[in-house]
Amino acid sequence: MTKCFAMRICLVSSYPPVKAGESSYAQSYVHALETYLGNEISEIHVLSHVDGKNDRENITVESDKVKVYRLFNSHSFLSKNLSFLKIFRKIRQIRPDLVHFHYPPIPGSRFGGILGEPLLLLFSMLKILRIPFFVTLHSIWFPDEVEVRAYELRKNKIISKFAKQYFKILMYFFGTLPKTLFIMVSSKNSTKIAQAFSHAYHIPPEQLKEELHGLSHINKFSYADYEHIPKRIVCLGFIVPNKGYKYALMAMKSVLKKIPEGSLLIAGSTISQEGRDYFKELRNMVSENSLGSAVTIEERYLSENEFKEYIRNAGIVIVPYLKVLGVSGIMSLAISYKVPVIATCSGPLFEDISDIVSVVPPMNYQALANEIIKILSSKDYYTSIIRNYEKYIADHDWAVVTRDNYEEYIKKLKFKKI
Repeated sequence: MTKCFAMRICLVSSYPPVKAGESSYAQSYVHALETYLGNEISEIHVLSHVDGKNDRENITVESDKVKVYRLFNSHSFLSKNLSFLKIFRKIRQIRPDLVHFHYPPIPGSRFGGILGEPLLLLFSMLKILRIPFFVTLHSIWFPDEVEVRAYELRKNKIISKFAKQYFKILMYFFGTLPKTLFIMVSSKNSTKIAQAFSHAYHIPPEQLKEELHGLSHINKFSYADYEHIPKRIVCLGFIVPNKGYKYALMAMKSVLKKIPEGSLLIAGSTISQEGRDYFKELRNMVSENSLGSAVTIEERYLSENEFKEYIRNAGIVIVPYLKVLGVSGIMSLAISYKVPVIATCSGPLFEDISDIVSVVPPMNYQALANEIIKILSSKDYYTSIIRNYEKYIADHDWAVVTRDNYEEYIKKLKFKKI
């Protein structure tokens, strides 16, 4: 039997002002649902958390359709590990037509456990009540990558092999319990990722669907503006070794020989001792290579507005990652602002967008320098990149993304379109 009425949706995710990539994405997703599916969706209830030790749980009404519930404190061990009970109780009160989780499988999950394992208990409880749910996976780890990362952190082969097997079990349940596991991708050409994920974790292919990272139309680019393009290069995000920022620093020596007015900004916060050590290494490299006047390193958390401002005023955005585990929100924002991006070819997520952004090998600072010089020295090359972006944005517009997900909702729930 089919249903024929506007949907009532629960979104379970971190949500601004919480500082996280999936938080900003969830807010954009909610606003897009409200904007582009106003007739098909009657209510959107966001179930989230507070992010400060002394913050109080609260409810915020964002619009006639959108309510945000801060149900637990992610800094409290007890609160976050029992968060699934509060979320379940709120879902029972709301009785939505579906629940959509936005989930990054990273250590120190805001939903408790090591990687958010209490969510599996919540999934089981929703199944008992026959409330359908979907999950969007914001980071993609394959088993061998988990093993390597575990060894980097623990330096123990037994622990790293255990971590690999444990993660395989965890991803199997995250892939098979929901109606659909959406995998965040950068391009329509990313079908290989879903296939590889299905094979790695023994998840039936019909359980998986790619979700394009939504984009907004922000800037219009006038080709006459090329002469005023700033020569500032920016790297933004958490300061940790796998971001590859030191290769951007090393590239600047060659860049400055060709473009003396060029400059590099690295900005972001450190979230671990590993990050703090890396920050010191970067600062030492600036001194050792006499780059002080051309390089700025800011070790601090950037607000969403600061991110936007830095990107909007950049000539190039570099994403020099050594390891890519998810779609880059920074890259997506740069494309929206029509700012050329250079990414390292460090995984299938970026290999599939090599026809959109400039891609160079990871850890190759000379190739990176050559691409920077080429973009900032050639008007034809620069404008050809921007033309590619315009079509890419049209394919990834939030109206397209939300409509695709809505079609998956009604397909799996057997709703009848209004």
